[in-house]
Amino acid sequence: MTQTQPSARRLALQLGFLFALLLPAVHAQSIQNCLLSAQSPVLHAESLTETLGDIVISCSGLPPGPMTGGSFTVLLPVNATNRIDANGFTSQATLSLDAGSGLTPTGIAASINGKMLTFNNVALTASPSGNLTVRISGIRGAVNQLVGSAQPVGVDLSAPLRLNTTHVAVGSLASSLFATLTGTGIPCVGSPVPSTITMTNLFAAGTAFASTRVTEGFAGAFTARGAGEDSGTRFLINYSGFPARAHVYLPDRVAGSDAANPGLAGDLGGSATVGQYIPGSGTLLLTRVLGTDPNGAGGLPLAPLGGSTPVTLDSVTEVPLTNGSGYAVYEVVDANSTLMENAQFPTFVALPAGSPAATGHETISLAPISTVAAATSADPIPRFTATTPGADCALVGDCQASYFPKLNVPAGPILLTAIAGGPMTSPAGYIPVQNAGGGTLIWNVAVNYGNSSGWLRLDLPSNMTDGGSVRVYAEAQNLAAGAYAANIVVSAGQMGSQTIPVTLTVQAPAPVLPTPAVTISQIVNATSFTPSALVAGSLATLQGSHLSGKTVILTVGGEPATILFLSDTQINFQVPQGVGSQGSADVVVTTDGVSSAPVKASLAPAYPAIFAHGIRNQDWSENMVGNPAARGTVLQIFGTGIPNSATLSVQIGNQMNLVPLYAAGAPTVPGVQQVNVGIPSGLPAGTAQLVLCATINGQPYCSTSYSLAVD
Repeated sequence: MTQTQPSARRLALQLGFLFALLLPAVHAQSIQNCLLSAQSPVLHAESLTETLGDIVISCSGLPPGPMTGGSFTVLLPVNATNRIDANGFTSQATLSLDAGSGLTPTGIAASINGKMLTFNNVALTASPSGNLTVRISGIRGAVNQLVGSAQPVGVDLSAPLRLNTTHVAVGSLASSLFATLTGTGIPCVGSPVPSTITMTNLFAAGTAFASTRVTEGFAGAFTARGAGEDSGTRFLINYSGFPARAHVYLPDRVAGSDAANPGLAGDLGGSATVGQYIPGSGTLLLTRVLGTDPNGAGGLPLAPLGGSTPVTLDSVTEVPLTNGSGYAVYEVVDANSTLMENAQFPTFVALPAGSPAATGHETISLAPISTVAAATSADPIPRFTATTPGADCALVGDCQASYFPKLNVPAGPILLTAIAGGPMTSPAGYIPVQNAGGGTLIWNVAVNYGNSSGWLRLDLPSNMTDGGSVRVYAEAQNLAAGAYAANIVVSAGQMGSQTIPVTLTVQAPAPVLPTPAVTISQIVNATSFTPSALVAGSLATLQGSHLSGKTVILTVGGEPATILFLSDTQINFQVPQGVGSQGSADVVVTTDGVSSAPVKASLAPAYPAIFAHGIRNQDWSENMVGNPAARGTVLQIFGTGIPNSATLSVQIGNQMNLVPLYAAGAPTVPGVQQVNVGIPSGLPAGTAQLVLCATINGQPYCSTSYSLAVD
């Protein structure tokens, strides 16, 4: 058959295919008994060049000898993606015939036009016993185009034979790659690097690392390079966000789960082990590919391993980084098609001591990555769409393993109040964040506003790794009176997330009254002279003008307060117990019968605050740089805003939920509480942050952090 121009050939193929579907095949022998069947393998759902199952036509009862032939056309539900020549023909797909002497390829190249693949001018001959077998194999298709549609993958066949059916299934789709990786980030901290860089030396030097594990979605999903292919299954690992002086290293070869000695780093179970592989063993082996493009195409795998004795896979190669970003490629060079295999490899990160903490990021995908879903003459085979793999722990069976980090956020809803147009008047909300599992937990915080926006301020730790806390403030300067809602989301990627609802009630400001002779300018915390909520029985300071006189009465919510110090501009007082559980109360100063305008003060069940110079070592000396507290000794903390009914806990550095040895009112000093706590012996020497928390009805109220010197 003479090849026509593409448009004419396309028209002829389409008309021929439709004619074959509408009318039975007619020829001199009137063939009656041809059965259509096909292999139906599991297909890589991410693939753009997936090999479909073989199509088989089995005929019997035919008149022996030559018979009328013709064209065989396969109509795919997706584009055919075999490699083609300049005229649109491929030799990768094969049509073979068996007329009694075994299947023999015809050598006819197939033409490809979109979703159609056609073998033209096929001569047919039945065996002396009247049998004929036709096998079509090696057709590749962009099956990723079917992701999300019904299964299985079916094709239609037009042939110069009378078939029992024209439709047959040639495979079913399944995701082929699942993974465990540091999706929330790779911690980058000061980490040593040995003078001679090998896996053994990196482990021995204590170089920081985080492991990545890749797992087959089905047996045989990871394959070595086959006939007509440019590579075996490849994995493209992209890195970003690494600090300027970081060096990243990966092993050159990785022995999989069924190897003689699988490679392990120990952070995903087991102990750090340099893998061993027996050449030609048919077990999973990944090999670095150098010189690829950013999509994972091209390049050459490292030289194959020879011999028959186990080879220890101890060598590593650095990943080139540019502005903190880089990529690496692994290729499967050996595998077992009957097992579901996995492999894990550590990403080593070396960073000079004293470097600022940072977080690197990693993604992984099958490779080469491509968007070309058509037959071409040069694009790589195989190739895949860029797909984020799902978590593999269910396949491996370790989803609940203790070595995985687990996010724990023991916080309830946060309720805040403020005055329209003014600053926050309620205590800050507090969100503790904990790692309830193993490894390193990296987390982040986001705010989703329900109405209005920008009215929350979050105080975040400088390094959101493992444990920490978030303090939540409302800023009502631009808000009208009313109710406002938001959600704070603490997320650690695959390790979990938690949403904490926040409600802000903004009250209308008090009406402006004529300024009396006695004025209150502000009510502040007695420990720091900063605005804060009042707590029944605690100490507070009132500042204003014309406050002193022969008779001075200060009331909170109508209850008289005990005045401890008095001057014309300042009153130190103890908040009366009678204010109870009110959310706010009016504060009034009456001097010699003249009353100030009431000032509304926010009330809170607790508001722990530590006095300046109020942290004392066991020998009563003030704790400070140059006079640290010894680990294992008792620390004495003096503060206010802590009701007797509260449950107290102390956090020193990363030591959380420390239970006080003593917590009660300080002797002879009204409104002052004393908290004694032991300094953990395992706390590192230096400066640690101390936070005092009082829990009322399950709601924690925590102080700001204070610097503690520890020896």
